[in-house]
Amino acid sequence: MVPRYFHLERYPGKYVAIDMATDEVVLTADTPEELHEQILAKGLLNVAVMRAPREDEPLFVGMN
Repeated sequence: MVPRYFHLERYPGKYVAIDMATDEVVLTADTPEELHEQILAKGLLNVAVMRAPREDEPLFVGMN
């Protein structure tokens, strides 16, 4: 299995919608609510939503 790489460094601090078929960022927004509205307006179904970390933020990888 090849790890997925979404090039989130292009969108620091933004919420992004990623097309799960192509792994491309298809939408960005400043808040999750804005992104949700954009996804509904475009009728996108097969997207994953996440926040792109800023360069100065530690990467959260789990508990313990």
